Amino acid sequence: MFGPEASQPAVFDEISQLVQSALDGYRVCIFAYGQTGSGKTYTMEGPPASIDNEEQRGMIPRAVHQIFASAKELEEKGKLGCEP
Repeated sequence: MFGPEASQPAVFDEISQLVQSALDGYRVCIFAYGQTGSGKTYTMEGPPASIDNEEQRGMIPRAVHQIFASAKELEEKGKLGCEP
């Protein structure tokens, strides 16, 4: 549970290991629960046009970035791809 003072990077720091677990093949669920207007959408997506503002970027864009960064790292190591 995070209070209203929690920053987007602090929240993602807590869930980033779940993203890694998903990459490792485990089933993972990140569930946002709370009252209407409590900030679930803001936390998960970030504010409009936050893709250019790393501090405010939401959990979904951060998770997608982590997934693609991991894929690129594996590809560079030769552990991902369709080569025979």
